[in-house]
Amino acid sequence: MGAYQLVFPVFAAAIALTSGSAGIIISRNVAARRADPEIKDGCGACFFYTLLFSLGAAAFLCVFAGAIAKIQGFYEIKSCYYIIAPAVVFVGMSSCFKGVFNGGEEWRFSAVCQLAEQVVRAVFGLSLAYYFGRFSLIKGVMGAVAGVTAAEFFSLIVCFLHHLRGREKYPLKIRAEREFFKRNKFITAQYLIMPLNALADGLIIVKLLTFYGYKNASSLYGIYGGSVNTLINMPVVVALSAAVTIVPAVSYALASRSVIDIKERTRECVKYVLFITCACFFGMFLLAEEAVDILFSSFSAQMREETVFLLRFSCVNMMTASLSGVFTAVIQALEEGNFCLKTSLFAGAGRIALMCALLPFLSIDGAAISWVLYYAVTALSGYLHCRKLLGSDKEMIKNNGKILFGGVIMFLCLFAVKYGVKNLYVRTAVCISLGAAVYFAFCLLTGAIKIRRKNYYSPRRIWHKRGE
Repeated sequence: MGAYQLVFPVFAAAIALTSGSAGIIISRNVAARRADPEIKDGCGACFFYTLLFSLGAAAFLCVFAGAIAKIQGFYEIKSCYYIIAPAVVFVGMSSCFKGVFNGGEEWRFSAVCQLAEQVVRAVFGLSLAYYFGRFSLIKGVMGAVAGVTAAEFFSLIVCFLHHLRGREKYPLKIRAEREFFKRNKFITAQYLIMPLNALADGLIIVKLLTFYGYKNASSLYGIYGGSVNTLINMPVVVALSAAVTIVPAVSYALASRSVIDIKERTRECVKYVLFITCACFFGMFLLAEEAVDILFSSFSAQMREETVFLLRFSCVNMMTASLSGVFTAVIQALEEGNFCLKTSLFAGAGRIALMCALLPFLSIDGAAISWVLYYAVTALSGYLHCRKLLGSDKEMIKNNGKILFGGVIMFLCLFAVKYGVKNLYVRTAVCISLGAAVYFAFCLLTGAIKIRRKNYYSPRRIWHKRGE
């Protein structure tokens, strides 16, 4: 697990450098052009540069695979970079297509495609890792990495076929454009910060822990970077998918000069993201032992104790990381990307410095503390800047308060079940079902959420009218 977590941050950084902002840039442009056909088309240029840089990054990983593995202190994983390099190109192109779909209000397809991609990754990755892992650890890691490449290739094929069969295809004129980076410099730079932050962890944590005398450095990093973050990131991925859908909606409203729609769309997105992640936070905090015992039953007593502590401490990131993503998306859609870039840059640098200072004293817990503070700072600063741009929203504060109180009520209701039912699986199943029922009923009865569908901007297509 630790070896895989050394490869994946490098892969994530390569994606960020080449296509991290592609989907956002394209969805903003497509949505804005629906509101105002006179806005210049920038999708073709984004496709062109994403493909160009993705090919360059893939080639870089292949050429310098040995050097990267040597820097990480695990030369045996060199072959993993050869296997995962093509996935950089696949991710770049599928991100561009998903940007077109989101901008054209086809975000449901993007969400389903994202879910299917995760399923393919899990099935192929686990199967190949299990099969090849019988021969050696490195071959097992190579199998897991091959699952990532297979999933990204699947996603690209599905997106391409969906684009071909679409009744109303957005015209793609792939070309170079000089002003592309000037227009999108802040968004492009912003989406480099987070993966580079994670890459810094992969390059620093194991070496520093080893230097300070922790003999199980790779195992500790594997626990945090693999077991803990895998559980925490599941609801975050779902919530951030909602954050992506807000970008074209806000861009459309901005081009239409409708401040009311921007404010209402932001309120709804924050509400439903908090509704998802609040339940996951309280549930994971309460059932941390059960989650570790079921999913990682082979852990030793010491590893189990460390994983449970990290999971409980870090599960607040489910809320803060998701809200940070929502506020960042809104601010970028409002053409204030320079603020997000500055915040992420300073917060990221501070996080790395704090982590380096805490690692010798707190071991891997120091890394967990640095990420908790990072997400808290970026979420709070994002909220304050949104309030500055859009004004205070008392209804949003009221609704969010009800949701948080609902999480507390759910948490208290499950205490008796947690300590009263002995069977691990029965206890977990009862807690999940009862907690979901109590939480949903409370939020529904108090009016924190409402079951309704509302269109925030017209689904009409402008490109066919113009013959483009």
